[in-house]
Amino acid sequence: MTKRSELRTSLPEDLYFYPTFGEEEVEAVSAVIRSGRTTQLSSSVVREFEEAFAGYVGAKEAIAVNSGTAALHTLLIACGIGPDDEVIVPAFTFIGTVGPVLQQGARPVFADIDPDSYCMTAEDTAQKITSWTKAIMPVDIFGHPADLDPLRDVAREHGVLLLEDACQAHGARYKGARVGGLTDAACYSFQESKNMSTAEGGMITTNDPELAERCREIRHQGEKEWGLIESLGYNYRMTAMQAALGIVQLGKLDKANDTRRQIANIYTNALKGLDLQLPKEKSYAWSVFHVYSFLVPKQLASRRDDIVQALKAQRVPAKIDYPWPLYTSPLFKDRSGPFDCPVTEDVCSRVISLPTYQSMSMDIAEKIGAVTHDVLAEFLK
Repeated sequence: MTKRSELRTSLPEDLYFYPTFGEEEVEAVSAVIRSGRTTQLSSSVVREFEEAFAGYVGAKEAIAVNSGTAALHTLLIACGIGPDDEVIVPAFTFIGTVGPVLQQGARPVFADIDPDSYCMTAEDTAQKITSWTKAIMPVDIFGHPADLDPLRDVAREHGVLLLEDACQAHGARYKGARVGGLTDAACYSFQESKNMSTAEGGMITTNDPELAERCREIRHQGEKEWGLIESLGYNYRMTAMQAALGIVQLGKLDKANDTRRQIANIYTNALKGLDLQLPKEKSYAWSVFHVYSFLVPKQLASRRDDIVQALKAQRVPAKIDYPWPLYTSPLFKDRSGPFDCPVTEDVCSRVISLPTYQSMSMDIAEKIGAVTHDVLAEFLK
């Protein structure tokens, strides 16, 4: 058996992971190009992808767009969210969740998160509701579903929308059902780091056909029919080449998610003997581990960045997702707050993320886990 000390130098230089595109994807894209019908307007492939994705997540409707951010923006427009409205969002998320709220002139209101799942809580969300609140937007962070039933109860009690950011959660399950058809609407991203990829791209899913039709108009310049523009829209269309990729990738998604869960299990086995808070799956959840994020102990919070640098020096592609509560970014100065999110602030000070790409071999995952164990053990002495 290889000793851990020997593994310290066994990771390759410039370790890089990528979408698992194979000959099926090459042929699917090539077929679209050979057809000469490469856009949503001229090809049926985008619609085929939408129907397949809706069926997969258990939603009645799916609307393909060109990014996850475009999906969220389109959805907010379709829901009539604009100036003077408030949207409750988690303080622990990527800017792509909140940027579309600002683009609509609405005000993001930041809610705190659960210390185990890192998802926004219904309890703090309820505290942040005002007469201006138009929607609640939970994020299925790192592939772990938010606790949707309590959030739905809050939304119903106050008569607001529940719009799910599932951009990191393709195939994740909440109480046995895949996310995507469990809220008023959900949004996905197909950027290359995601569990399935169209290089760039996004999807909106909903069970509301009228909402779906409004989204389709918005993604195509607000056009209801040729030459008839009902409202301001955007060019958020997905290409047929991206959709062709998506159809093939969707067929591989379950296997990709199983691989990510295997990698997460490898990391857990490597690190479980250390004084760390490792990822936890809530009883309601089946996570797809977009990344594997753990917390160092509080006494090492001030050295967290040093730990990440030490891991990178040993070729471990560690990251900090996310280093600060989103509301502390300069963008939000004079726009919001102050916000009291102590759990988010604690998690941001201690979190470290490891990659779980399905293109990673189990051998490399074992080595990353072993090297990470060694580096952390030194800091924990």
